[in-house]
Amino acid sequence: MEHSSQLDDLALFIRIVEQGSLRKATQTLAMPIATLSRRLQKLEQKLGCKLLMRGAARVALTDAGQAYFDQLRPALAEVSRTLDAIEARHSDLAGPLRLALPVNLARSWLAPFFSTFLRNHPKIAMDLTLSNRILPVMDRPFDVAIRVGKQSQKSLITRKISSTFLVPCASPAYLAAHGTPNHPDDLRDHALIVASPLRTWRLHDRTTGKEEIFTVESRFSVDEIELAAMMIEDGHGIGLIPNSTVGPALTAGRLVAVLPDWQTEQRDIFAVWPETDFMPKRQRVFIDALVAFAAQNPVDGGNQSQCAPVSTSSGSLI
Repeated sequence: MEHSSQLDDLALFIRIVEQGSLRKATQTLAMPIATLSRRLQKLEQKLGCKLLMRGAARVALTDAGQAYFDQLRPALAEVSRTLDAIEARHSDLAGPLRLALPVNLARSWLAPFFSTFLRNHPKIAMDLTLSNRILPVMDRPFDVAIRVGKQSQKSLITRKISSTFLVPCASPAYLAAHGTPNHPDDLRDHALIVASPLRTWRLHDRTTGKEEIFTVESRFSVDEIELAAMMIEDGHGIGLIPNSTVGPALTAGRLVAVLPDWQTEQRDIFAVWPETDFMPKRQRVFIDALVAFAAQNPVDGGNQSQCAPVSTSSGSLI
């Protein structure tokens, strides 16, 4: 901190010499002449020599002042250019954006957003990592990530952008062949399709509020949610899938929501990013644009099943 203060005072000294007088320097620096004079005197005391001879209308360099001026002026000018370049990189809408997000959200819901953002910001380059697992920040640094469910990492800033909920569902053909479950216990007699990490299913009785929680033994398990939905639609079993994925199939009748007397979990969707004192403008603009897109284009797209959300699930990516 002391060195930083001394550099500021040296910069004031350079400006005084360039202006030729304390009075002119006060006008360009917007600083009272008494403050400027006091800081110059303090600098001279630290350096142990007199830098300027002060007159009523002008100042003159001493021999020591001339030596400091000749050596410091180009060095401080270079520092100023470097700081200007750094500020430009942070304030310009250009440069790379490293993003991490789930496969299904990137390929369906967010694909139009990415296309529009690239078109609107031709100098920004996107580097996307798609994974349905939460990648450690140290292993895969990112500027912004999209995550689903409760977030617990204190080192990350979170901003909710949308939400969906889980729907227990099956194809009409499967239900015709194997029967329709009326209680969560009945699911144990059915083939179950699991989109991991959703191996623990939670359902609440709408009337009594009783909660049923059980770990699923699956016939088919995959960490890609759209493939799980395809297996359900093809008649291979019952699955618990976000409404954002199966909403259109439910509306079209290709899938049927089961257990209508039981509520399911809400899945909040967040934009998250590492906590930092300096956020580049491109990152801030991206986050604001993402929030605006999500407000205009909710992840469920207006599709609602007969199941309603009741709570937020533990953190995951799908």
